[in-house]
Amino acid sequence: MSITSAANRVRAFADEILQDSSFSLGTPISHSGLSLVPIVPLKESVISEEFINAAEAFETERLVITEAGDAVNTIIAKNTGQKPILIEESEVLIAPNSQDRIVVSSVIIQPGEEKRIPVKCVHAPHGLNRGAGFHSTGAGSLSLKSKVRAMKYCSIMTDVEHYQPETAVDQSEVWSEVERYCKTLGMEDPTKYTDALTKVQEKATEVAKEIRSSLPDNTCGVIVIDSKGEAVAFEMYRRPQAFQKRAGYLESLTVELFNVDKKPLEGEAAWSSALQLLLKMKEIDDDKVASKDDSESAMIGLDELRGEVVLAPGSESILYCSLSL
Repeated sequence: MSITSAANRVRAFADEILQDSSFSLGTPISHSGLSLVPIVPLKESVISEEFINAAEAFETERLVITEAGDAVNTIIAKNTGQKPILIEESEVLIAPNSQDRIVVSSVIIQPGEEKRIPVKCVHAPHGLNRGAGFHSTGAGSLSLKSKVRAMKYCSIMTDVEHYQPETAVDQSEVWSEVERYCKTLGMEDPTKYTDALTKVQEKATEVAKEIRSSLPDNTCGVIVIDSKGEAVAFEMYRRPQAFQKRAGYLESLTVELFNVDKKPLEGEAAWSSALQLLLKMKEIDDDKVASKDDSESAMIGLDELRGEVVLAPGSESILYCSLSL
């Protein structure tokens, strides 16, 4: 995917929402200093059933991820089903007696395909258990995702030809953030990142349930606006089911960004801020988007936000978009 082509797809994606052609912004909901503006589909997309995400794939046992045993930065994923599988950036994976990992770039696995996926270790290193099977704990922390994105964006903008996400992300920086995050949560062992995520999910379960129940049933994404009217996160799939199944995202959002001392924006103001973000995406310059020619994803930078978009298999449309501070 060329840089111009990737930028054009980002612009067209934003326009799909702005023009109410495929998606529309719903009524904002507010909680503890943040406003979440839901995105809902207006009609069935021709590609709406042509992929499942990692959570759905694990749930239906159509995704098998195993330890290769020969590299820390990659593990092996196999799609045993009949639909493409999207494995999202920041998915945290655990294997018995091996090293827990975080996916550092979204990957699409076609039916029957086996592919190495880029990862980083998220706890103190020890031996790799070749053949060990991974399972998912859902999305990682927003703070680690932001650090990973900053490193990837800097790397791809510096040298797109030689860019590889698994080498663009500095392992020592990941461990540093893991330690900081664990200590913030009061964990005795600062290397137990997955335990910290479990603690976060338990702490935020009720709030996340409340948020989900307040969103329209067919919500496929949200734009998150802070009390100052700034967009701080954007997460959207082309299928509502994928958004609803992803574990950990809303939980991390509630723990890391919500602030009970802040007053959220009123509905109309939050909706207007969400529109402003989409307008910026519609007008994004080519030099703010970067992608390798053989990649199905592109990195984008928009003011303070960083993130990626993933191209739908067999389509010019954006399948998945994720931005954060």
